[in-house]
Amino acid sequence: MPELPDLEAIRGFLTEHMCGRKLEQTELRFPWLVRSIDGLDSLVGHPFTAVSRRGKFLLFEVDDGRLLVINSMLTGRFTWADASERRRPGTCITLAFAGEQELRYSDQRRMGRWYIVAADELDALPQLGELGPDALAVDEETFVAALAKRRGQIKNTLTNQQFLAGIGNAYSDEILWQAGIHPHTRGSTLEDGDRRRLYRAMRETFEWAMPILRAQVSERLYQRNEEWREHLRAHRKGG
Repeated sequence: MPELPDLEAIRGFLTEHMCGRKLEQTELRFPWLVRSIDGLDSLVGHPFTAVSRRGKFLLFEVDDGRLLVINSMLTGRFTWADASERRRPGTCITLAFAGEQELRYSDQRRMGRWYIVAADELDALPQLGELGPDALAVDEETFVAALAKRRGQIKNTLTNQQFLAGIGNAYSDEILWQAGIHPHTRGSTLEDGDRRRLYRAMRETFEWAMPILRAQVSERLYQRNEEWREHLRAHRKGG
């Protein structure tokens, strides 16, 4: 599943390459992926003005004030390609833009969800309104105070989107490794210094990982079926 560093790299790429281009055509192979009364065709003729992120959701701002919100879930992947390029197997949704370029979305399990909403309806979307503070934006004191109330295993806490939005299985391993805290450590056993060390390890992990991921998509956005994990130092490694 794409996590905060992955989605930040995607967000930055699409901000540069997609924003300001008018949407000219849409193709939807699996209609149930779009969970809104407004269909994708209602976006035709409009440009996107900005791309932002909240936890694991990408938010595309439309020039008329609406938002296209994408939760890519486990297997949602994005490709930015010339219209003449052959589409990868499993492409579910295609957005064709001025300039003969396309944003293509594939999803092996077809679990992803797309929504078109007014800005003031954002928090009504499933899961999004229940998110905790974003892991990239939360300050140390807020993090430490919230963590002090948690008693369960620390990895489960970090991956709980209602506690902190944006961290999943892979980066929780990296953060805990960086902090020197075992994933099964219970929150009730942590000292204040442990919590602060964990916060700083989270920031250091993001600062280390995000430039690597941005470099992966700097020339071309093409997501493989598996997320880019070759750079990780602890996830799925022993010893």
